[in-house]
Amino acid sequence: MAAPDCMPDALCDFLEEFCMPGPSEDGLPDGPPSSAACPEPVATPHPKRTVACEVACEECSEVAWADAAALSLQENGFVVLRASTAEPLIDAATCEECRRIAAAQLARLFALLRGRGVDPRRDRFTFGEVCARTAGGRRPDMRLPTEGSEAEAWSPLLRAVDRWVRPVLERSQLAEDGPSGVRVDGAGCVTALPGAPEQHLHPDGTARGLVNCFAPLVRVDAANGPTELAAGSHHAGACEEQLAEDCCFAAPHLLPGELLLFDYRVLHRGRANCTAEPRPVAYVTYSTRRAVSDQHNFPADRWLLPPATGSASTTLGHDVTQCEDISILR
Repeated sequence: MAAPDCMPDALCDFLEEFCMPGPSEDGLPDGPPSSAACPEPVATPHPKRTVACEVACEECSEVAWADAAALSLQENGFVVLRASTAEPLIDAATCEECRRIAAAQLARLFALLRGRGVDPRRDRFTFGEVCARTAGGRRPDMRLPTEGSEAEAWSPLLRAVDRWVRPVLERSQLAEDGPSGVRVDGAGCVTALPGAPEQHLHPDGTARGLVNCFAPLVRVDAANGPTELAAGSHHAGACEEQLAEDCCFAAPHLLPGELLLFDYRVLHRGRANCTAEPRPVAYVTYSTRRAVSDQHNFPADRWLLPPATGSASTTLGHDVTQCEDISILR
């Protein structure tokens, strides 16, 4: 079997170039930025991109909506999945429970970081459990636990995501190894803390065959920072000069239970969180090719807590689902 097509080291330089700069000498503001810093994202239609980027999912007719979603993923590089009925794709209770658990787990990780002398709101850090890839970015990316009660608490959401995402990926041109080649490559939760600044455009990777699915745990709108994507920027040769000419931008507002799928190669950014509340978004990363895996975004040899012997788990070592003190995140 061929070695996995992991994220190249050159990507590190690319991401550094497109990262937000660190905090100024005066430091970050204690509260969220003013509303003037958070203009409503504007998506300008472009005649070269005519494929719809939103699809209403129907339980009784999988083929039609899944084919439409696969086409948008292919042409636009992303697709929004919404329910065609009053019932959401993921029920509200599951999203709320995962929101609570994510806040508690992240609070525990913040305590461990502070124990190592790391300021989780200001510093750049990379551990197997959690990363902040830009100093002052206020967007910790937490890998989901794979063992214990923490992992069990996330399983209803992960199963619900897979129910809707797998039919799309199996029909997409990215599934070069056929339906059996589609697999979950990882899962996590990115939280834009209050006052998180707007990111610069960046890809999550450069390898063909990796797709992220965002599952917001709270309402995502212009106030707390939607994900803005450059449609078509995943196609070979896309660059900043071409974006203004060839791409239109979309920053979809999402409700808990709705899903955003996007190709790793699509240029995107998180908009600023101008509210006083965290904005957690769970995600599941899929690989559609057997030889492709993301081994770049989290280190395998640096942990806050050592993983269990012989296991690749990322357990936090105790049941944090009972923790209710999330004030540390504000």
